[in-house]
Amino acid sequence: MSKAITGLLLLAGMLGCSDSQPTPRARLLDDDGKVQLELEITLAETEYERQEGLRLHGPLAANEALLLVFPKETRVCITNAGVPFPIDVVYLSATRRVIATELNIPANAPDPYCHQAQLALELNGDSLPGLNYVKLELF
Repeated sequence: MSKAITGLLLLAGMLGCSDSQPTPRARLLDDDGKVQLELEITLAETEYERQEGLRLHGPLAANEALLLVFPKETRVCITNAGVPFPIDVVYLSATRRVIATELNIPANAPDPYCHQAQLALELNGDSLPGLNYVKLELF
């Protein structure tokens, strides 16, 4: 197993949801490491959590996101079916580098938006335009 994947799995385990742990946070960074957006995140690590996505979560606050964590890099398809608000999606590699972005996927949109990735960050629609981000930092 690569160091990047091992580190990601270890981090996911450390950030696991528990009442005694603080809410995981993330930052989208530009090339210079400057923070473009800071977020509180909910992790979706199981197949069920990933498939249900934001249908399980409800409306997002402006500084909130859902991070879908896949066991390995694969073709990740996001649909917004059953979600009553538009979303932005950032597709990321195991090293948390941005691979692709889909902006303003309409509420209840059944069509899949697919990219090769290991992580997918779902945010409120229209959260990302105008930002220059290349990497996700978890803390």
